Amino acid sequence: MNLLFLTLQYDFEKEKEYMKKSKVAMQGAANAFQTNLISGFKGQPVNLTVMNTLPLATFPKYRQFIMKTKKGSLLGFNNTEIGYINLPFLKQQTRYSNYKKQVVKWIKNTPGEKYIVAYSLYLPFEKIFKYLSRKYPDVKTCIICPDLPCEYGILPKNKIKARLQYNYGKKLLQYAKYSNSFAVLTEQMKEPLKIGNRKFTVIEGIANGCAPSSAPNSQSKVVLYTGTLNKPFGILNLLNAFSKIEDKDIELWICGGGNSKTQVEAAAQKDSRIKFFGYVSKDTVLKLQQEAFILINPRQNEGEYTKYSFPSKTMEYMLSAKPVLMYKLDGIPSEYYQYLNFIEGNTADDMKNAILEIFSEPKKALQKAEKAAHFVSKNKNSAVQAKKIIDLMLKME
Repeated sequence: MNLLFLTLQYDFEKEKEYMKKSKVAMQGAANAFQTNLISGFKGQPVNLTVMNTLPLATFPKYRQFIMKTKKGSLLGFNNTEIGYINLPFLKQQTRYSNYKKQVVKWIKNTPGEKYIVAYSLYLPFEKIFKYLSRKYPDVKTCIICPDLPCEYGILPKNKIKARLQYNYGKKLLQYAKYSNSFAVLTEQMKEPLKIGNRKFTVIEGIANGCAPSSAPNSQSKVVLYTGTLNKPFGILNLLNAFSKIEDKDIELWICGGGNSKTQVEAAAQKDSRIKFFGYVSKDTVLKLQQEAFILINPRQNEGEYTKYSFPSKTMEYMLSAKPVLMYKLDGIPSEYYQYLNFIEGNTADDMKNAILEIFSEPKKALQKAEKAAHFVSKNKNSAVQAKKIIDLMLKME
């Protein structure tokens, strides 16, 4: 099986190098998902080719505006790194044209059945699929859809930005009709994508690694949040809930960036129990997870988008073998419920009580957490999830 994977990722080992030129944070969750999937594909009986473009901000937010096409490497795997002009309006157009040249070259030089997987509803990839549907209809295509635009996602509060983003999102959904199949994160995504009779599979996320072989430290009294610091994701409610906890030994650690960063910094200055690390590397996040006790996701089950979202941190949190505390989101399948700790109610007091309940029975919480780690490491690892996509595409023959 000849498989071409179109990606938007970067080498984690070069993250600091990219950040020196960037005014905005890198997309760590999306990067981890694609990296894990490549690992999964490499373990399958496929002839894998990767074409990648660096997911960097547009100039001047990233201080480089000419990116050249060249040979690159991801996970020790040789790939083609697609270049582009990193300027507004030209960025997507040059990515599309440069990708198309390389994709057509791959098709012409690859004998036998050909399959192409693209990461996300990204317009240059969708335009390539439209082109292929007309010029090379025998090539089977699949879009991996980690999230949805428009009313199915989170729009900015600024009305002008929201309207522009909404219109662009509509175009992304319209172009989705040119894909033969889909790998979605939640079952509910099939309706907005109008999948109809086309093939699809659900891969909530990917657990990269094995469950810890030894029991985690049960002495820690740290609650950790890693992720986007925006109001819709519940960060302000988390700060409010923590302010109600009187126990001076319990600490709150926060990592990430977003438009609520100022409030987080102010809370850390006011309360010495709160430690704000800012945007940190993946290795640092994993280290902090092992030092913490509770890993929390304060995003509430409000808004249409929760049906179409499986937060990537859920899988990562579970794999750490630490108690995971979150709300029961609509996009989380029931098979996960026995491994998670849920916050009942949307008030700050409800969150506070849920945190204190876990600390009151640490051994019980750790036993559940250990089962969670084994569940995802066995059933949601990169090999299992990649095989779902391979099996999906083979059904289209």
